[in-house]
Amino acid sequence: MRLDLCSSTKEEKMAKNLSLILASLHSKVEKLIYINKRSAEELKKVKEENEVMKEELKGAGKKIDELEEKNKVLALAKSLSGDEQGKNELKLKINELVREIDKCIALTNG
Repeated sequence: MRLDLCSSTKEEKMAKNLSLILASLHSKVEKLIYINKRSAEELKKVKEENEVMKEELKGAGKKIDELEEKNKVLALAKSLSGDEQGKNELKLKINELVREIDKCIALTNG
């Protein structure tokens, strides 16, 4: 009978250990599910922020282009002021524009 008591106690201990292991595993799985959900939400938020930033970057690029064009116009206006350096700058700019026009004509003819 003594053997029966020992094996019964061992089985109870094993069952208890398995129960503890299973509870621990269950807890860890729940934690992983929570972390996964939180990570997915954070990823979605970061993607949305990324899209907003892309739009802001496009807007900033357009603004830079506009300012560069205004800068060119101001430089041309300055060159029309009449001094010798301004006249030389104006001639250079006109030559540059003529070359660009020639390139465009060549592209449309080619």
